[in-house]
Parts: sequence; structure tokens; C-alpha cells
Amino acid sequence: MPLLITDGTTAREQHTGVIFHEGKITSGTSHVDLRWDQARSAGYGYFTLDLSGIKCEGSEFVIRGLSAANTPTTQGSFQGYFAHGESIASLSNSSTSGGSNNAAYFRIFAARDGNHAGRYFGYFRVNIVFPVDSSQTSANVAPSVWWHGTSRLSSINATHVAGGGTQTQSMSYGIRIGTDDGSTNWTLGSYVLTGYKEGGQY
Repeated sequence: MPLLITDGTTAREQHTGVIFHEGKITSGTSHVDLRWDQARSAGYGYFTLDLSGIKCEGSEFVIRGLSAANTPTTQGSFQGYFAHGESIASLSNSSTSGGSNNAAYFRIFAARDGNHAGRYFGYFRVNIVFPVDSSQTSANVAPSVWWHGTSRLSSINATHVAGGGTQTQSMSYGIRIGTDDGSTNWTLGSYVLTGYKEGGQY
């Protein structure tokens, strides 16, 4: 139910965020699927994914789209990202940035493996926005995805990471978060998926 904001004369509705999924990983896991198709049908078009304490030793942490239950995208992710920090600081160094053309997933770790030294884990905010009315759920609706955070990663060590792009295949069902290679190297971390109503109310 929305809040009503008023100046004493007129009022407007203010929709707050709704948590659709939250959970915690404490043992070896390859992926977790987060469904949002029902939220989309109810008018939610702006989602944030908060990732905390992500330990994914020796693998990349990635996000795939889901077109249906247990049906991850295998292509369609177009993106750019950078990762610079402790051991490679300059953004002018080509090894700190990269991109993917028609990839299977978004590379939250910027194409690097986790290298956490036992205690320096990943913390990220991921934004996923559908640019049209939620009644439009066909494959030609391309959401924008961007992220920002930090982790200890291979080669760079303590790292500042950011990236963004779009997915041209259907993400109408939800997202899959986890390792790039299907391994169970994701062993710690929590996640919260929050949705906001469309229409400028986020």
C-alpha cells in the first residue's frame, strides 16, 4: 500500500521499495534464481540487488537473465566494466577495463576471479531497470543494468569495480546470480532484491 504525501492541501502517492527476495549463502553454491515476473506484472520496473560479503574464491561472480523457470540466457549481454585498485591503479592501463559483446552474463567481478585472502569479500549494488511499462515483457524489451562495488580480485587485489550494459534477450522471469563456470565456489554472502514501482516513484 502506498504512502500518501501531503502539504495539507493536495496529496500524492509515494510507493516505497518492496523486498521480493533475500537470503544468505553459507556453503558451496553454484547459483540462486530470483524471480520477478509477478512483480513486473504488478507494475514494478526498477530493481536493486544488494550483494554483501560475497566470497567466490577462484571464480567470477556473474548475473544471468532468466526467460523462464530454470532457463538462463546464453547470450545477449552487452557491457563494459573496469576494475582498478591496489596493484593496478591507473584507469589508463588497458588491463583494468574490458567489455563483452553478446555474452551469456554480466561480469560483476569485471572478468576476474575472486581472490579474497580469507576475509576481504565483495560488496555491490546492482541496478536493473526496465524502460517501458511493465505490461511489455517480450524479448525486445532491453533492460539497463549497472553495478558498483568492491572486492579483492585476482591480479588487482583490493579493487574498485563498476560496470554497465544491457541484455537483448528476455529477462522477463528474473535473474540468476552465481559463479561463471557452474562451480560451487560461491561459499559466503547475502543478497536482497528490492523492487520499485514505475512512473518516477523510485
